[in-house]
Amino acid sequence: MKLSHDCIRDLMLYLEQNLSYNDELEINNLQLKDYSIDEIMYTTEKLSEADFLICDNSIEIDDEYPIMLVNSITYKGHQFLDSIRDDKIWKNTKKTISKLASASLPIIQEVASSLIKSSLGLN
Repeated sequence: MKLSHDCIRDLMLYLEQNLSYNDELEINNLQLKDYSIDEIMYTTEKLSEADFLICDNSIEIDDEYPIMLVNSITYKGHQFLDSIRDDKIWKNTKKTISKLASASLPIIQEVASSLIKSSLGLN
């Protein structure tokens, strides 16, 4: 399955807006834009593996998917989100990385950070 950069951004922004401190948010029934539940679950899982999210999963015998709960966004996740939050920066980041066959999350963050520095005249 392909990891969608737009889904990553949209999910992170959603979680930042909707997660409360010391609470958890169930991903299984989340409806986010036009993303399928498979895309959302896969993206959440990969963001957890990347240490951007702290999640709990439990296996339910009768359900198609395990119950996936997001507990919080990590500091690393917030750093990534801060670099891609601005719509103009995100648009330019996507334009820049579109020249490549693929780009990892650290590369996306680096490109976005470079664009932010450039817009501030720091390059």
